[in-house]
Amino acid sequence: MANKSRVQNRLAVLVVDHDADVVHQLLEGFTGQPVEPRVCPDPAEALLVLGRTCPDAVLLGPAVGRLDPIDFLTIVRADDPDVPIVVGAGPGSGDFAARAAEVGVTAVVPRPYRTRELLAFLGSLAPKTDTVEIRPMVIDLGRLRVDGAVPQFWLDGVLVPLPPMEFLMLRYFAERPGAVVSRNELVAALWADRPLAKSNTLNVHIMRLRKRLGDDDHNPTWIRVVRGLGYQFSVPPVGSRSPDVHSV
Repeated sequence: MANKSRVQNRLAVLVVDHDADVVHQLLEGFTGQPVEPRVCPDPAEALLVLGRTCPDAVLLGPAVGRLDPIDFLTIVRADDPDVPIVVGAGPGSGDFAARAAEVGVTAVVPRPYRTRELLAFLGSLAPKTDTVEIRPMVIDLGRLRVDGAVPQFWLDGVLVPLPPMEFLMLRYFAERPGAVVSRNELVAALWADRPLAKSNTLNVHIMRLRKRLGDDDHNPTWIRVVRGLGYQFSVPPVGSRSPDVHSV
């Protein structure tokens, strides 16, 4: 294959997939990440692109074209046994995944793709000389969207900035909607080995976060207390109070 010509600290990924909806969702998830995707719906075309660009990884789905995806995989493996190839297999694609595994793939992942997990895995495939920093993704829970890196969230389209600790708390809750999180788990996740300044520090932060979400501290719907167990986070239906965007 040709010599690599690539951007330092960015991961070049060749996406071979004919499903426009799946690819669109994937590219949306790659937005803002240190990933340079190149999409080819036809495996035959992808073979030519692969030879010209030498990507860091190949993401192969059940593509349709002049060349069967398994034949594409066989040719690539014969030419370069080391290039990482990740195969996406959805429901009903068991035979495709099994045949791909026989030829030799780096991994088989669920398709439609779970972008967050896929990004983390692709980041681990980066050349050892590079540092590819995959950014935390925006958590989208419908009415509520929590930024991946900047301490802020959107509620019903309204942008609300947050202090750092409340941002970390909201992301921790939003990553576990419906789950019951104990006080000890929250303290360990947010403060690690640092002792709390006061015994009510956690209560104060939860009270402030509820206020920013427009929640009622006496009858909360966003962050509920499950007696004896901890806290349960959920997104209530439209109709809750609007957040106080001036309360940071």
